[in-house]
Amino acid sequence: MTVSSFIPNGRTSLVKRGQTSLQVQTEYAFRPYPRLTTTVLNNGQVVHKIEKKLERPISSQEEQCEVERQIKRQHHEIVTIIKRTAKTNPSMLKDIKQSSNDYAPLTEKMRSIAGVQRIYDLDSDGNFLQKENAAQFKNAFSALFKGLRELIEVFATVPGITITREKGVYEVERDHLYLVSSGDEIYIVVVKPTGEVADYESALKAVLAESFMESPKKS
Repeated sequence: MTVSSFIPNGRTSLVKRGQTSLQVQTEYAFRPYPRLTTTVLNNGQVVHKIEKKLERPISSQEEQCEVERQIKRQHHEIVTIIKRTAKTNPSMLKDIKQSSNDYAPLTEKMRSIAGVQRIYDLDSDGNFLQKENAAQFKNAFSALFKGLRELIEVFATVPGITITREKGVYEVERDHLYLVSSGDEIYIVVVKPTGEVADYESALKAVLAESFMESPKKS
């Protein structure tokens, strides 16, 4: 099959504020280069575009599923930014370009914390999104791997059409292993302290809160 045979589903949302309605669309394209693009429109006119280049075109069904998860993640996080801008600025069109330019995925924000060495991503059921990551994690943390599905139950499921969980951070092993739930996905964060971060649990909660417009919860 050719790369044109693997086209993941896109996402569309509508954000309203007063008399302004913004359409937000996130989709994949492989020409002229593979990328994910989120387009913000006002009455059909493009207000701004946020683009993330991919390393290569989709070439398998497994890669298509992974890119669909990336689309969902990018779309959700950018819609969150737009809603935040709308909440603080009724005339949001003036600030939407700057606020979306500041967009960075949750995983990138977590990696920016000093001492974060590795992040494993799982779906809300506890399945590793990349098979190679499952093998690596099992080899490095065999005991934890066996009870991982039970462990993620610390984040209660939220009723809905698809399985989502409560957002939050759980300290598995202080200054070493943490679980982070974004609702749709679970992240296992491995850290090695550098002395720059006093409390990794609080640092991860702050990043999560920033991404989803919430106040960090106290431990």
